[in-house]
Amino acid sequence: MSSWRNRLARAGRRSVRVPLLGLHILVGILIAAALGPGQQQRYVSTRPLVWWSRGLCRILGVRLETCGTVHSGATLFVANHISWLDIFCIAAVCPTHFLAKQDVAVWPLFGWLCRRAGTAFIRRGGDNGAAEAMEQLVWRLHRGQRVLVFPEGTSTTGETVRRFYPRLFQAALLARCPVQAIALRYPHSAGIHPAIPFVGNDELLPHLWQLLGEPAMTAELRFGTIHLPPHSSRDILAQQTRSEISQFVQQPLASLRSHPF
Repeated sequence: MSSWRNRLARAGRRSVRVPLLGLHILVGILIAAALGPGQQQRYVSTRPLVWWSRGLCRILGVRLETCGTVHSGATLFVANHISWLDIFCIAAVCPTHFLAKQDVAVWPLFGWLCRRAGTAFIRRGGDNGAAEAMEQLVWRLHRGQRVLVFPEGTSTTGETVRRFYPRLFQAALLARCPVQAIALRYPHSAGIHPAIPFVGNDELLPHLWQLLGEPAMTAELRFGTIHLPPHSSRDILAQQTRSEISQFVQQPLASLRSHPF
């Protein structure tokens, strides 16, 4: 009986959320099309992405809870990576551009929207992928933009934080800008919400379909210490920010201050 009720509840949620998501995607397409060339533009306002991300979180039933102060001005943000949903949870409360792996660029609709929103993509394994990523990061930071990267290099189940690759932190040294960590987790009675992680060979559309049937979820974001330049080394920055995020992820689950958005 309980299993039948759960299936019925999931179907009910999807019947409401799917039309709303379809309309929201359509509006996003219209806004993105109005932004212009997108992929050829080196600067795109983050405001449409902020609005669209907040709407997506509401449709999926994701409650955003934050603590800490977000640094204004040019900043290299670094965060742990659990799911594609991370991008939209962070964008909803912290207007910023993103550095994402090239795979995201070819996702149905979402990849196109990310390209139009000014996301920079890195070609992992390519001969010049790291150099191109560094150039884009430094260019944006020099011009006062904020950029977020996932230094783990891949998504995880959220229970631990993998080693941070120091190379991307070199952008903060070259641009002489602050670095701030964003610790992210999705609490659940079982620890980490089992439906959130997007790892391994998971595919976007089946994962999205699963989330559309889930009850209300919570995303906790903690903004850490603002590390001001001059920085001693990229390795130390990687160690410091990873330590901050790891400490938060391993803390007992507790409610944070609700974000007003």
